[in-house]
Amino acid sequence: MTPLLALGPHIFEIAPLNFQEIERQTETHWPAIPRFGNRPGRQFTGYGEDPIRISGLLYPDEFGGRQEFEAIRATQAAAHPVLMIGWSIAVATAAQVFGRVVILSVRDRQTSINRQGYGRRLSFDIEVAPAPGSGSPVGLFS
Repeated sequence: MTPLLALGPHIFEIAPLNFQEIERQTETHWPAIPRFGNRPGRQFTGYGEDPIRISGLLYPDEFGGRQEFEAIRATQAAAHPVLMIGWSIAVATAAQVFGRVVILSVRDRQTSINRQGYGRRLSFDIEVAPAPGSGSPVGLFS
């Protein structure tokens, strides 16, 4: 299979662990500085948290992926930054290095519960942000 995204040791592919959406937000801080007799000026004071949300939908009973998804929680619990890399589907060799990130949250919703008590449909959101000390927004080389 062709990888789509790597979050540390976790590889998102078409199957079994897949995602449907990546949402990025980048911020820079430019607070207003009052100036006498003129409009306020602005001064750059740094970057924001720049979170990235990875959202997906799994059907683990049909295609697998439950163990791979739960392994992401184990990586989050280890509390260590991981490297995030994305690949283009069109060009498998073209990668974008997002940089080192921390996993802030892992959320899932399971519906259509099976006999073992697990959802046959598992939707998820994973939120990551640049690792402390990276000094630049996610997606830019530092």
